[in-house]
Amino acid sequence: MAKTETLRKRAAAALVVLGVACVGVALVPTVDAGPPRVRFDGWAPPAWHPESGALESLVAMDQAPSGHVRGLSARSSYLYDVDAGEVLHAKNADDRRPVASLTKLTTALAWASEGQGLGESYCVDSRFYPTRSGAYSKLSTGECYRGWDLMGAALVSSDNRGAYGLQVASGLPFDGFIARMDQVSLDLGMSQSTWAEPSGLDDENLSTARDMAKAALAVSVHPTLSIPATSATWRLEQADGTPNRELYATDRLVARTDLELLAGKTGYTDTAGYCFAGVVRTKQGRTVAFSVLGAPSSAKRWADVDRLLQSL
Repeated sequence: MAKTETLRKRAAAALVVLGVACVGVALVPTVDAGPPRVRFDGWAPPAWHPESGALESLVAMDQAPSGHVRGLSARSSYLYDVDAGEVLHAKNADDRRPVASLTKLTTALAWASEGQGLGESYCVDSRFYPTRSGAYSKLSTGECYRGWDLMGAALVSSDNRGAYGLQVASGLPFDGFIARMDQVSLDLGMSQSTWAEPSGLDDENLSTARDMAKAALAVSVHPTLSIPATSATWRLEQADGTPNRELYATDRLVARTDLELLAGKTGYTDTAGYCFAGVVRTKQGRTVAFSVLGAPSSAKRWADVDRLLQSL
């Protein structure tokens, strides 16, 4: 009942107007302006983040862009030079739209802000099931996993039960965890982000290209979350030590040898389109945070990522 009530509240709070595109009858979400943007005046990095000093560069992420990358198919995109504190590109970067499984970045940050519980065991039950049907999960009913593997499942293979498991592992009730996701977003200056559930299946998980780049940056400097956010594979192990199965990353950048991946997360729903948010360090030592939201296909999402990185 708590999940249903949360969704009702979100439906009332966020006006979502869906337009129908002419090609392929694809749904193109257009959303309201969202909450007022919170300025960073007097802002201090959140104490719950173990590397809060590394978040000082979040302040400069609200600047206007100094340039523009052409030829991108995604509806929104954003590119930020972390070291220089310069926004290099912003296309519709403050348009609120569904962000699919990029939601899991905020889910993981909210879970981590509550103390993590990496070694505790949690058994899969109805609390792990998304409010909407989604992709097949590697976590079966009755199996028990430590918080460490719930985190790995959510961030490496984008497992939806893994994401819901982080809410369970946080010790917070469902509504309390969603409120924590909202507060974590505000703590990071993601003032245009509001959340409805932990997995990203619900299209009322609303954010912006700018905000999701901030979330990716916060994950990239987190000593625990950055591990699954950069892993090509993850070996699930049940709480009794029984090896279970191998999970594989949905992020193509894990295989790149011309850059160092510091964090990355993919996302897709029919409404959100193909999405990505990440942080990389180039061979020249340049660290950038970036995102693309609403690309029309997986291939075009990765083509947009390549264009952004090639512009450096």
